[in-house]
Amino acid sequence: MAFENGSRVADKFVVRLPDGMREQVTIAADADDRSMNSLIVKAIREYLDRNKRANALLDALTLAATTQGAQHDAT
Repeated sequence: MAFENGSRVADKFVVRLPDGMREQVTIAADADDRSMNSLIVKAIREYLDRNKRANALLDALTLAATTQGAQHDAT
């Protein structure tokens, strides 16, 4: 996975991993034929996307419940 502006100018952030996690990340990255960095970026993207979808779903359910409640009160 290439960065749009190149890895030399990409934002950098140091992550401290709990004991043993680096080895787990290395194994997972090797199994997925990608770098550790790429695996971590992928995991963060998937987490953020999943949260965004979950929040959109909750908003839709809240709106549906509010609409249904308003229709029920009008009858």
